[in-house]
Amino acid sequence: MTVRGRLREITTRYSFVSGEAITASTTWPVIRECLVFLFLTLLVFHVYAHSKDGPFVFDDLPNIANNPHIRISSLDWQSLGQAAFESPIPTRPVANISFALNYYFTQLDPKSFRLVNVLIHLGNGLLLLFFLKATLRTPALAGLAEKKLNRFMPYAAATVWIVNPVHTQSVSYIVQRMNSMAVLFSLLAFLLYIHARLSRNRTRRRLLLAGGLSAFLLALGSKENTITLPFFVFLFEWYFFRDLDLQWLKKNSWWPLGMALVLAGVAFLYLEFTPLVKALSEYQAASLTLAQRFMTQFRIVIFYLFLFLFPHPARLNLDHHFPVSLSLLDPPTTLLSILAVFAILASAAVIARRYRFLSFGIFWFMGNLVIEASVPGLDMVFEHRTYLPSILISMILVMFLYQFVSHIWVRRAVLLIFVAVGAVWTHDRNLVWADKATLWADAANKSPEKARPNINAGIAYSEIGRFEKGIRYLEQAVKLQPDYVHPRINLANSLYVKGDYRRAEHHARAILPMKPVDGESLNLLVMAHNTVGKSLAMQGKEEEALENFRQARNLKPDDLAASFNLSLVLANLGRFIEAEEHCLEALRIQPDYRAARLHLQEIRQRMEPRKPLIYRPFGPEAGARR
Repeated sequence: MTVRGRLREITTRYSFVSGEAITASTTWPVIRECLVFLFLTLLVFHVYAHSKDGPFVFDDLPNIANNPHIRISSLDWQSLGQAAFESPIPTRPVANISFALNYYFTQLDPKSFRLVNVLIHLGNGLLLLFFLKATLRTPALAGLAEKKLNRFMPYAAATVWIVNPVHTQSVSYIVQRMNSMAVLFSLLAFLLYIHARLSRNRTRRRLLLAGGLSAFLLALGSKENTITLPFFVFLFEWYFFRDLDLQWLKKNSWWPLGMALVLAGVAFLYLEFTPLVKALSEYQAASLTLAQRFMTQFRIVIFYLFLFLFPHPARLNLDHHFPVSLSLLDPPTTLLSILAVFAILASAAVIARRYRFLSFGIFWFMGNLVIEASVPGLDMVFEHRTYLPSILISMILVMFLYQFVSHIWVRRAVLLIFVAVGAVWTHDRNLVWADKATLWADAANKSPEKARPNINAGIAYSEIGRFEKGIRYLEQAVKLQPDYVHPRINLANSLYVKGDYRRAEHHARAILPMKPVDGESLNLLVMAHNTVGKSLAMQGKEEEALENFRQARNLKPDDLAASFNLSLVLANLGRFIEAEEHCLEALRIQPDYRAARLHLQEIRQRMEPRKPLIYRPFGPEAGARR
């Protein structure tokens, strides 16, 4: 193939993506896009470089690290189907399959999972660029796009968005690939729809619309909140192709009504045909009511907006603590936030004809927060929820800059500062994501009144042997939730390892009155009996220790730790025959348990003469789960 032929092939592909009418002789657009792609690639990989070494954390564990269904060994339909629909969140099969494919090629290597996340984020930035360029070519904005000063707006907006530090939770938090993939396919669906509307070729238009529908289904299979996408396509059509024609809207109002019915049907299916019962049941064990959550979300929407506008790393947190609105005036910002949200929406409606993109961007931001910021009993605040709603805010900021700053070099300087500051802050935030203990300590220090980050910080520090720090966080968690078993058992075990046997016994004993209701609570109760027994034995109270180990055995006959701990204490008391029996029982439970084999040899060697054994470290216990 000649150089000219190759160039024609390249530019033809480019025109499909960008939507611009270019020819083989127009080489500058191709070079410009390649340079932009190279710049964004280098920028994204630089700012996310430090997150690559981070381990699996939080919801990564049940969905990826401890999920047996993604551990596929062959690429067949059965394996992929199990990964898709038998994983912990079966309503997100596309994301689950992506985790399975990641495992198939690289096993459970967090670096490879994070690399894919970074590539998806890069893809989202490029799709946002093409989406904004295509939007500027719609009939409503074509005049604006023809101005020379505005052709660089999409490039600036995509760059500002891609380096915003608030997105680190959607990229560095591996499980939130569900969220970033949903955005990837949503942007692709929208881009294909716009190109279909701009195309004059009927066959090409139908192919593009079919591709857009497929992308929407993939987005929906990645995360359920993308179910609102058809509404925004309809709104986009009215705004940018129908010139806000009220007659057209009235004539086609059956479209959104039909979509609402379809979405209601999907919601009923997802919620097992009992949406109200399901929604209310989520609040039965919660410390807030549905009305309180709904009121609080108005404050959170304003919080999300300012977080995107000023995402300093000191304001970013994996696990925010957000006080609940108890009434419209408690706190007073509740009513102010409600008024502010409705004022913003009303302003968007009023300025729609004059400031088309600004109005649509406001409705996009608010509308894409509706599902997660309404009645579902989800966690109050997570930064990754701003990922999809914020994609048009960066363009609005750039438009404001172009509107109020006329000097070209001043504009460029301001944009450069925006990008540089965003890149530095994203880089700094990823330093926190590089280490589990640092990440949870950061969350606990920023949310000292929330038990969960303190628990996880305490466990993370204990796992790396920094028990002093771990104990401080666990004590704070116990103080916040005295009846919560997980922090107390972890605190008891950490105190035992530190040699504070009295306090370890005290915290473990507090768990003993608990009535086990499932396998997890049973394991925690067994662990508590073992910890009490170990602590008593180290204080010289062997008979009491034996009683606790026996209670652990009664609760769970196949508990390895209880059997081995019984053998250790009995051997130290010189009761070698009983010690031998329990040691053999431990080996029956786990034949390759090396410590039990060595202990059995020592028991048999010391049966004659009867010499007391010195305590060795007690048996294994499963780490308390979060």
